[in-house]
Amino acid sequence: MRCSPITNAIFLNLIIFGMGSYIYVLWTQYETNPEKPDTPTTSKFDKQIYLYNRGFLTNQTILSRSKHALKDNITYINNSRPRIPSSNPHQFYLDTKKYQCLSNETDCSNKTEEFKKKLLVELGNTFSDESNILKEGNLNNTYNVHYVGPREDFRQKPQEQVSCELMKTKLQTLKKADLNTSEPLKNSMPKRSFFQNKTFNSCAVIASAGALRNSNLGKFIDSHDVVLRFNHAPTKKFAQDVGTKTTVRVVNSQVVTKPEFNFLQSPLYKNVTLVLWDPSNYSGSLQDWFKNPEYNLFNNFVQYRKQEAKPRVYLLNPLTIWDVWDFLQRNSPGRLRKNPPSSGFLGLRLLLPHCNFVDVVEYMPSTRVTKRCHYFDPDQNAACTFGVWHPLSLEKLLTYHLNEASDYEVFQKGFVRVRGFQNLKC
Repeated sequence: MRCSPITNAIFLNLIIFGMGSYIYVLWTQYETNPEKPDTPTTSKFDKQIYLYNRGFLTNQTILSRSKHALKDNITYINNSRPRIPSSNPHQFYLDTKKYQCLSNETDCSNKTEEFKKKLLVELGNTFSDESNILKEGNLNNTYNVHYVGPREDFRQKPQEQVSCELMKTKLQTLKKADLNTSEPLKNSMPKRSFFQNKTFNSCAVIASAGALRNSNLGKFIDSHDVVLRFNHAPTKKFAQDVGTKTTVRVVNSQVVTKPEFNFLQSPLYKNVTLVLWDPSNYSGSLQDWFKNPEYNLFNNFVQYRKQEAKPRVYLLNPLTIWDVWDFLQRNSPGRLRKNPPSSGFLGLRLLLPHCNFVDVVEYMPSTRVTKRCHYFDPDQNAACTFGVWHPLSLEKLLTYHLNEASDYEVFQKGFVRVRGFQNLKC
């Protein structure tokens, strides 16, 4: 009889221990298997986008949530510094059909809002992860950038205040009067700057994004007074989607100098206004840049001006490019990679002083967003959309902050509208 209480106590303890163990197993299963999205896509790319956005390529189909588990399963994208992804389990699932609206669709506003939320979160997370990595030290400072100004959050400022700050930046093209008499390039420089004393009503900046394929935006693009394109982006064979009009091309120094782009002979660079750019040292002088450009574009610049009857070609002042970078860093609460702004943002800033409004087409990703880098080639990499080298995610978030178009126009049709400087009250 004495053993009975002891036996009962042991039995009760076993029951309690067993129930506790069962609850613990259930809890750990819940923690290691987070709720999946309602309609996850099956695309291999979609499952990898978390790493792609942060400069990685993964050899696995399924993403691991642990940053330690990624160490042996990644390779780095060319020209990208190594970065460790955050363990934060956010992912952006691309499913263009899910969010695209059909004509007269009653659920269009909900689809647009859902896509907008997902996209803004991913752009924000991509930028935050980048900033967190940069806090750990200077990974790369090729251009000797030493920024000492404030770091504010553009989202806490009124739209017009940010626009006025952008207007105060000094992105300019070089003219003859800007160069010393002893500079050999002086005689080859134009007397006037880009679009000096010219204004237009409607302007369009056309990104080269893969999302332009099958967009049917050609007529909309061609309806603008000025159409700005980039580098070697073609219109032939793509007119229905990208239009036929080209007023300005912003061309980086690699395209100007590398033989495969045929800069001096290609019809892409004829009968248009050209703005050529090459980055300089952040704290250097024009003389330093003339002596040591990143890509020596000066010979082809001079030759182009000689061979064309009415050459409309300009060189961006590389020191003013960093003025735009300063604006971006000043309006960012986190650290930026110390590389120049993208051609897209530079193109927008070039046109804003001369246009009543600028429509930036497929710069902020629409519901047609795709893994394709450019509409005219098959290369695939999400870094083209979310950024690796340029501070692209911040640029796109800030441009959307300046937007005056409806969310339908931004995320369904595919353009952001920014008010020109002449319409600001600063």
